[in-house]
Amino acid sequence: MKVAVICGSHELYLDEKALADQFIIGVDRGAFHLLERGISPDLAIGDFDSVTPEEYGAVSQATRELIHLPCEKDETDTEAALNLALHRGASEVTLYGALGGRIDHTLANIRLLLQFVKKGLYVQLVGEKNRLTVLSKGEHHLEATAFKYLSFFALESTVTHLTLKNVKYPLVNYTLAQDDIRCISNETLGADYQVKFESGYLLMISSCD
Repeated sequence: MKVAVICGSHELYLDEKALADQFIIGVDRGAFHLLERGISPDLAIGDFDSVTPEEYGAVSQATRELIHLPCEKDETDTEAALNLALHRGASEVTLYGALGGRIDHTLANIRLLLQFVKKGLYVQLVGEKNRLTVLSKGEHHLEATAFKYLSFFALESTVTHLTLKNVKYPLVNYTLAQDDIRCISNETLGADYQVKFESGYLLMISSCD
């Protein structure tokens, strides 16, 4: 099952065509943002501290299922939404409205990519000009998109034997440490490209101008 999770960023970018084939979860104010665009989420979740009583009423009426979380809790609303998606059988999640705004929220959402790849769930953060995901060790054959610029960063530990193929600046068996920024601003060359490494977790950022 493909799931779209929509958070409450004021600069919300949505690929509305892609939403047609996905189970839609609105997180806190993200659920109301969906209603403003004429989209009723399948599920809304959050503590809803960022909506007015009138907006909350609109979300309650338009949403098939609503889960109201307490304001004081150990996990963020977005983390709760991803855990819910995982437990309900999601195979991959596209996360909108999770970039920009407060930098602490953005960094926390990037850390969620790492948390959930360890649980076996592929999550992608999508904005108008950036797409972020975390890859686990192995060989990945990926399709090139309009987001032609590629950057790679080691998360949590050193990434070993990193090999990049069919990109402008290829690599073979490179050791990428956490403080190493050599792998920024690469570019795709053809219809697909390959990323391979033997250990660690790799943050991959696809960008466009």
